[in-house]
Amino acid sequence: MKKRELLIYLNFIYLQNSLILDFCENLDMENFFDLDRKIFNKLSKKNYDKIFSPKNLESFKYYKEKIIKGSYKVSTIYDKDYPENLKNIYDKPALLFYKGEIEEDDKYAIAFIGARKCTDYGKWATKKIVEGFKDTNIRTVSGLAYGIDAISHKVSLDNGIKTIGVLGCGIDKIYPKRNKFLYDKMENEGLIISEFPLGTEPISYNFPRRNRIISGISRGVCVIEAKEKSGTMITTNFALEQGRDVFCLPGNINSIYSKGCNKLIQEGSKLVMDASDIIDEIEDFKNLKTKKTILNLDLLDKDSVDVVKYIIDNPSSSADDISINLSLPIEDVSYILISLELKDYIENIGNNEYVSKGD
Repeated sequence: MKKRELLIYLNFIYLQNSLILDFCENLDMENFFDLDRKIFNKLSKKNYDKIFSPKNLESFKYYKEKIIKGSYKVSTIYDKDYPENLKNIYDKPALLFYKGEIEEDDKYAIAFIGARKCTDYGKWATKKIVEGFKDTNIRTVSGLAYGIDAISHKVSLDNGIKTIGVLGCGIDKIYPKRNKFLYDKMENEGLIISEFPLGTEPISYNFPRRNRIISGISRGVCVIEAKEKSGTMITTNFALEQGRDVFCLPGNINSIYSKGCNKLIQEGSKLVMDASDIIDEIEDFKNLKTKKTILNLDLLDKDSVDVVKYIIDNPSSSADDISINLSLPIEDVSYILISLELKDYIENIGNNEYVSKGD
């Protein structure tokens, strides 16, 4: 059994990933089954029996066929396409099953994590930040769950941004079922990965393990909303242990979904308001900066042009600010703002404050 096939076998019998990595580091994997059995004396009887079980070895023949028939791709730590950012993390996955394409530029990735029961503010902020990567080569990463995960994947796909989903179950399982439309689109336009053997159900134990890959495959993690004790905070702890940058969306101090973020900011994580806060902080992202859309103002009347130019020079302007400073009636300004928003020149960021969508 070749070493690549051996890794698939050891994963198939649910051998601990750390033990597989230990074998890779200390044993001759090309001749694994020909090694003196005394070498395995330190193994528990349970693990020894798992590895050398004739029944497991026979079942593996059918498992290999299942991989081939299902067109599931496999990347192991021995392969050139193994994701760059995962190579040096603690307890890196010995192998990954995947759908889509693993590309060299996947190393330019930022993870989005947050509450499943996210607020409207969290949804809006995720959309705003993710859209800021539109004209860069930056990828997004998340866990294909409800809430912030699903929103970050969907907004990425809608804007032509490659997005990577990391599963807490076998890659042949779609969980949650309601995200099937995302799964189907991502396997064609993005990347879906899992370290778990085919057929693995989405049990609770798997998700904390999945989270180390979400942070590990990324250069940084953007925390949108999080309770003080949550799966999101587990991922954040992995990110800090892996030396990844952590970015946090500030939130209402009265919201349980902002307590985790606000605490992380208090402890030194970078406050994030838009994509540029992330791009400017990560050295490798600086050369991938967003090219802002050039707005064609020739199609607008004079008052509308004046309003757009004022908002470009004065981001987060309100209708009252514009009315006072441009000496325009408030009812005219309100009409112009609605028209400009419909034409995609400006965006209402909340509290009736506006920003430009280009230069």
